[in-house]
Amino acid sequence: MAKECVTVIEIGSSKLSAVVASKGVNGIFNLHAKSTVEYAGFFEGEFVEEMYLEDAIRDLFAGLQSAYKKTIDKIYVGVPAEFSKALNLKEALSFRRKTTIKQKDLDTLTASISKKVDVEAMEILSVNPISYTLDDNRTTHEPVGLQALKISADFSVVLAQSVFIHSLNKIWSKIGIEQVEYLSEPLCEAMLVLEKEERERTCIVIDVGARTTSVSFVKGDGLTNLTSFSMGGSYISDDLSQAFGLSYQDAGSLKKKIVLSLKGTENDFYELPTLGGRILRIPMNDANEAVCYRLELIAKTVNECIRLFAKEYVPYYPIYLCGAGLTKIRGGKDFFAKCIGRNISYGVPPIPAMDKPENSGMLGLVKAVLG
Repeated sequence: MAKECVTVIEIGSSKLSAVVASKGVNGIFNLHAKSTVEYAGFFEGEFVEEMYLEDAIRDLFAGLQSAYKKTIDKIYVGVPAEFSKALNLKEALSFRRKTTIKQKDLDTLTASISKKVDVEAMEILSVNPISYTLDDNRTTHEPVGLQALKISADFSVVLAQSVFIHSLNKIWSKIGIEQVEYLSEPLCEAMLVLEKEERERTCIVIDVGARTTSVSFVKGDGLTNLTSFSMGGSYISDDLSQAFGLSYQDAGSLKKKIVLSLKGTENDFYELPTLGGRILRIPMNDANEAVCYRLELIAKTVNECIRLFAKEYVPYYPIYLCGAGLTKIRGGKDFFAKCIGRNISYGVPPIPAMDKPENSGMLGLVKAVLG
C-alpha cells in the first residue's frame, strides 16, 4: 500500500514554499517534491502587491507539479502569526457524582469553547488545552482516567483573519484545489521543537523570518499568547546595502560572511566578489556594527512583546529561536541573547538530516498533518 502523501504550503514573508511529503521510518519525512517562489510578501498583516499573489502561487504549483506528477486536490496551508491571534478561555464541566474522566468529556469541553468563540472578522484555526484542573485543585495535562466531581480547562484558541483565508480560497479555487485546511504555523512550529515535558511550563518561541518576527508563548498543547511585528533578516540586508552602497543581492552575500564574534582591526575586511567581477573590501567592524544595530532593534521589540504579553514574571522562561532571518548569521544567536538578557537555545526539529532551525516552520506543519 502506498504511503499517504500530503501537500503543505508555507506562506513566508518573502517567499512561498510547498512540499509533498509522506511519513518515513524512524521519525523521518520523505519529501517527494518541493517548490519555492519569491514574492512581494506581507507587511503588518497585509499582502504587499496582492494583485500578483495569484501569479506567485501558480508559479509555486507549476514548480511542484514538475516534480510531482500526480493530481493535488487537497492542501494544508500554514497561517503566519501576522494574520493570527491567540485567546485564552476557560470552560468547566460538572458531574452529579464522582466520575472517571473520559476522552469524550474533554471533547465536550472543547466543543463548548468552540461554540462560544465569536470574534469579528476572524475564524477559528484550533482549540487546544493548556491544562486541566480537577475539583481538588489538582492541575494536570492528562486527566483521562482520573476521578473528579468537576473538571475545568484552560484553552488556547488560535484565530486567523477571515480576509486572509477568503483571499487565498479564491486563488485555490481558480487553480483547481478542491480541499483546503488551514493550520497555525506558530502553534505547529512550537509543538515540533518543544518536548511535551518542556511545555508543562511556559516556553517562548521566537521566529525571526525575512520580514517578520513572531513571539509565541507556549504551554501545554497551545499558545497562551501570540504576537508579531514586521521586521526580520531582510532588514539586515537592507541596512548593509545602504551602509556600503551595495546591491541587495551583494548585501545578502555580505551578510553570509558576517561573523559577529570576531573583533577586527582597521586592517580587517570582508572580501566580497560582486556580480561585476570586482572584489569589494568591506571593513569588518563597520559591517558587524551595521548587523548588530538591526539585531538590537529586533531584540528590543521582542523584549517589549514579552513585557506586554507575559502574564507573570518571566526571566526564567526557556526561549527558543527559529527561522532563517537570524539563525544563519554566525554569532547571531549569542549576540541576540545578550541583547535580550537571557539564554537562548535553537528551536530545532527533532528530525534526522532536517534538524536546522530554519526548517522548523515548514516541518512543524508537515508533522501536524502527518502526525
